[in-house]
Amino acid sequence: MRRGLSSGALLLALALAAGLNGVPAKYAEYAKWEIVADKGLPTGGPHAGQQKVVYANPVAAREWKGGKALPLGSIVVKTTGPASAPTLIAVMEKRAEGWYYEEYLPEAGKYVLKFGGPGKQQLCVGCHTGAKAKDYLFTRP
Repeated sequence: MRRGLSSGALLLALALAAGLNGVPAKYAEYAKWEIVADKGLPTGGPHAGQQKVVYANPVAAREWKGGKALPLGSIVVKTTGPASAPTLIAVMEKRAEGWYYEEYLPEAGKYVLKFGGPGKQQLCVGCHTGAKAKDYLFTRP
């Protein structure tokens, strides 16, 4: 009986673990930020995955539990999958014009922007409107 990852899956995992190729540097540092949610998160939805972890940069982490809107410059990153090679990296950044969204998925040994990004916010905004009372963040207390 064969165990472990296929050779293709193993190569992808190794390539992704070597860095977050394709993710902008200001978002790629998320693993150094505070974990603000990792227990009791739903496994379904558009960010499907069993292991979800939500990170907040220092600006967002200071205000996370306060219940008020997060300040400008806040960045929140949600990952799914193993910490060493996430299967999804979803980013929200609070800018003067509102929340900005990007979602990266692994492809051919790097992360590729698949949803959100410049001029392509409609899908993300449409969904996150449902969390308006929590500053558009579903994982916020």
